[in-house]
Amino acid sequence: MSHAMGASDQTSSSSTEQAPPPVPPAKSSWQRNLTPERKKLFRNFLLATTATYLSVMLTKRATLARRNVTSLFHHNNYVPQFNKYQDGIQAVGLGTFLSCSTFAMGVTGVALVFNINNVYEFHAAMRKFMSGLGLQTELSRQLERNIDPKTKELENAIENFLSDSFPKDNPEIKEKK
Repeated sequence: MSHAMGASDQTSSSSTEQAPPPVPPAKSSWQRNLTPERKKLFRNFLLATTATYLSVMLTKRATLARRNVTSLFHHNNYVPQFNKYQDGIQAVGLGTFLSCSTFAMGVTGVALVFNINNVYEFHAAMRKFMSGLGLQTELSRQLERNIDPKTKELENAIENFLSDSFPKDNPEIKEKK
């Protein structure tokens, strides 16, 4: 019996000395491509989806609370007491919350699918899409033909103002002193 214990002690000590280091589990392809920008898109979509779900549940609860369920001995033409101002404010608030959260979920979902992180990437993607359809070039040619000099001057002034007000996040652009 002591011989068996000694043998197991020798094998356990030799196995701990020669054991290879643990190998981390292999990551799938979508986990390797999960950049901080992509994580931010996922987070924004999750928040917008949660807000949409919350707004749907609040709207459902408010709708069910307004339902008129008559008791056994009441007439069907019994009109319950209500405050039209309070009901109107509640309807506008719930409708606004529901529409804004649904719109936010749609926008963040499209941004997530097409991997668009900011407005500049959206602008570039739309230009690429429109030029691929051939619509952007024809539309720009038509607008250039029909534009008068004063409108062109105003357009250039607005473009210069906006480009100075909202600089792009490029490291090449230096701030004016």
